[in-house]
Amino acid sequence: MNYLTCVLHTVIVILGYFLITDGFEQKSSVKKARASAPPPDEPSNNVGSEYDERNNALDTKYVPPGFVSPSVLEYLELGKSIPGRPGTDYPILGRVPYTNFYCDEQPYPGFYADEETRCQTWHYCDIDGRQTTFLCPNGTQFSQLVFVCDWWFNVRCDLSSKLYVINSRLYGRPKLDPTRPHRTITKQLLEEIFNDE
Repeated sequence: MNYLTCVLHTVIVILGYFLITDGFEQKSSVKKARASAPPPDEPSNNVGSEYDERNNALDTKYVPPGFVSPSVLEYLELGKSIPGRPGTDYPILGRVPYTNFYCDEQPYPGFYADEETRCQTWHYCDIDGRQTTFLCPNGTQFSQLVFVCDWWFNVRCDLSSKLYVINSRLYGRPKLDPTRPHRTITKQLLEEIFNDE
């Protein structure tokens, strides 16, 4: 072997030694004592224990990722942000359901709460008879009194059908002719206005 090859092999061996031993770092030869495990207060086979297998207190609020479906998580979060119980105090529909509401049966065009869905859906009946159905966000119901989706605790859904008559005001004909001037100006009126003497 020539001199250059011998030097190259020596350098490789030295570098390999440093890589294996983590460089010049000195390892302590003194062993640290392990922390002793606390003695279990209860037997390890106790199923009703409030401790897990490592004697840590169980966290009952922790849910492993993927254990609960996203829709159930959304349902649980909904109960935290809106007062009341979802599904009991207010409906929680995810899409517009089919109901037996028809605009043909209504005497006036306008906005109608659907009592079959506990007023979470509402229908718009157009002047020409077309029907369009909408869904209020979860936690809200359609208020037939003011024609908006309001918090469930502000709406009396059971009274909605009695308030359908409010729609008669929406497209009613004016009682006075809108082209008629409000006041007819006469010579006598002008004299009364400008002659204050």
